[in-house]
Amino acid sequence: MSNPSTNPIPGAGLKTVLVIDDDRRLRPVLAAALDAHGFRTLTASNAAEGIELARKNLPDIILCDIDMPGMNGRRALQAMRADPELADRQFVLMTGNMAYADPRASMDLGADDFLFKPFSIDDLRSCVAARLKRAALSRHLETRVVEQLRSNLHSTLPHEFFTPLAGVFGLTEMLLEELDDLGKDEIREILTDIHKSSKRLHRTLRNYLFIITLDAPSSAAPRTMEPAQVEEALLAGCTSAIERHLRAKDVTLGIAGARLRSGPSELAALAEELVDNALAFSHQDTPVSVTLLADGKWLRLTIRDEGRGMSPKQLQQLHVFQQHDRNRHEQQGLGLGLVLARRITERMRGELKLESEAGKGTTVHVALPIAG
Repeated sequence: MSNPSTNPIPGAGLKTVLVIDDDRRLRPVLAAALDAHGFRTLTASNAAEGIELARKNLPDIILCDIDMPGMNGRRALQAMRADPELADRQFVLMTGNMAYADPRASMDLGADDFLFKPFSIDDLRSCVAARLKRAALSRHLETRVVEQLRSNLHSTLPHEFFTPLAGVFGLTEMLLEELDDLGKDEIREILTDIHKSSKRLHRTLRNYLFIITLDAPSSAAPRTMEPAQVEEALLAGCTSAIERHLRAKDVTLGIAGARLRSGPSELAALAEELVDNALAFSHQDTPVSVTLLADGKWLRLTIRDEGRGMSPKQLQQLHVFQQHDRNRHEQQGLGLGLVLARRITERMRGELKLESEAGKGTTVHVALPIAG
């Protein structure tokens, strides 16, 4: 075994590793080894606890045992890959059960690496170091891709397409491989996840095509909508987001319309994407408020949540993408939705601003000029 004090893992400083394992003897050993190599280590004894810790702490690397009671490691992987905040985390599956010893199947489900138990501290060290290096390389490549997207959005498929598509592929492959061993409830749960991934992909494609339509030179000019039509379109967009997240009890609406130069679909999409972000980045049973009020020459849409919020650095990085694309690396899920919201606001000659504080929530302000 190498001496941790003389062999720190490059890049370990300030990085967080989450260990999910029901083995009460192995779990503290892995944590101690990682702590000694300069990591902040979190531990969970089951998948549900691990997912909750991951959502609260956004670890850089997740080490997860496969064979656990309740939700197993593969299902935990699927759940995290389907979560916008966790989808890009480095994920390593571990197992000592030969029935699960198939790294290729795990990789197909979205795992980044695989460790066979028992493994040495050196094996753990090498695996984590490789994952850190891969994450750094991915960030570098993504920066290059984003720069290309900024100059030519329409020629490149955004990354958001591939996350839900990977979910569909992985889950259908799981069904094909394990169908004879799955019960009805398990099959129903997997099919529900496939349906969710399909709907997410459909929405992403819709938003992408919407952006192209808005940018087209032949795009029709916005028409004037009456106050009742404005209220109806905004409510339709809010309702779509609320139903998707099953958060009707968490959202309060205060909507009073005014005449606007807009199309119903554009206004509905604006409301849907901004409310969706508020719900996606806040927990169940926390409030989200949506208000629409006339203020002089402006109709002001305000959406407040008490979710994770963003740091000043993240807000600054999002500002870079006001005219172009996204910052999925910092806040995956803001992606095309935020781009679309900005494009619609600009098309209506309005303004969109974000106020946020890490750990306290985010407020989105949209000011739209009232039509004479």
